[in-house]
Amino acid sequence: MAGRFQSLAGRLLVSHPLQRDEHFQETVVLLHAHDRVDGAMGVILNRPYGRTLGQAQPALTGTPLARLPLHFGGPVAADRLAFGGWRFAARGPAALRYGISREEAETLAGDPAFRLFGFVGYAGWDAGQLENELRLNAWITCRFDRVCARLEGEACWKALLLKHRPDLRLAADSPEDPRLN
Repeated sequence: MAGRFQSLAGRLLVSHPLQRDEHFQETVVLLHAHDRVDGAMGVILNRPYGRTLGQAQPALTGTPLARLPLHFGGPVAADRLAFGGWRFAARGPAALRYGISREEAETLAGDPAFRLFGFVGYAGWDAGQLENELRLNAWITCRFDRVCARLEGEACWKALLLKHRPDLRLAADSPEDPRLN
């Protein structure tokens, strides 16, 4: 009998330290959608480009989107930009949004309570693919909360990994090529 399906939408995937896929090595993925029929979709949170949308597209200088940070969202549709982000209510989980229109993104860019980003590409899994990767321990799942939302860049992956799987510290601290140790 197959196990009962449980959606992971709104949760984080933290890559296992032994994950060697160049797209997902040392990444944290925020899942926006996950269901049994369509699979899963999310964006990599800890791969900032170190540029704003205005720097990448000078025509947007002077618009509300000019200061928007750009992130590598994943290997799928890597030639497309999508707006996404979140807002935390006084209590409970974050309200996640992805695929926001440009007009709404311009409005949200002025809302200090909403964390808005430009994601280039996204991460996607076919139906059953993510569940298989989870069975193979390729990912550690954890809640997306206010503390996680404040973590950025490379430190984000390691902090979440060590918080949820401290037993993996040695693997996390090991060099990619053990001969360099």
